[in-house]
Amino acid sequence: MKIKHFATILFLLTLVLSCDKLPSNGDLDGKWMLEHSYVRSTPDASFDVHTDRRAESISWNFQLDLLSIVSHAIHNGETTETVARFSVNGDRLDITKTYIHYRDRDVELTDPNTTCLEGVGIRGNADSYRIVSLSSGHLILCSDTDSLIFAKK
Repeated sequence: MKIKHFATILFLLTLVLSCDKLPSNGDLDGKWMLEHSYVRSTPDASFDVHTDRRAESISWNFQLDLLSIVSHAIHNGETTETVARFSVNGDRLDITKTYIHYRDRDVELTDPNTTCLEGVGIRGNADSYRIVSLSSGHLILCSDTDSLIFAKK
C-alpha cells in the first residue's frame, strides 16, 4: 500500500515539476482574430481609414514570448505565416523581432521601413502598442498610427 501511495505522489510531483513552460501572459495568451483596423497614414493625420478584416482570417497567436501571425493569403510577401518575439510591460505590447516563417527556417526581417506586414497590423519590422482593452474575449491595441481590434477564438 505504501508503494502505491509513493508511486502516486512521485507521479504527481513529476507532472508538476516537468511543466516549466506555463502560460505567462494571462488573458493575452491564445488565438486572437483580427476583426477591424483603423489606420492613419501618419501620427498627425486627422482621419482614420477603417477596414473590416474578418474575411481575411488573420490570427495573432500568443504563447510564452512568441507571436505567430497566420492568414489564408500571403501577407509578408513570401508566406502566410510570420513569427515574432514580443514582450508585455504593463499596458505596452512591444513586438521586437519579426521573421518570415518558412517550413524549414525563419528569416528575420531587418528593414525597419518594410511595408510587408502592414496588412496584418505591424509597421516596419517591429512595433509597439498600448493595450487599451484586454479581457478574456476582446483585445484592442493602439500604436501611434494604428488601432487593431481582436476577438478571442
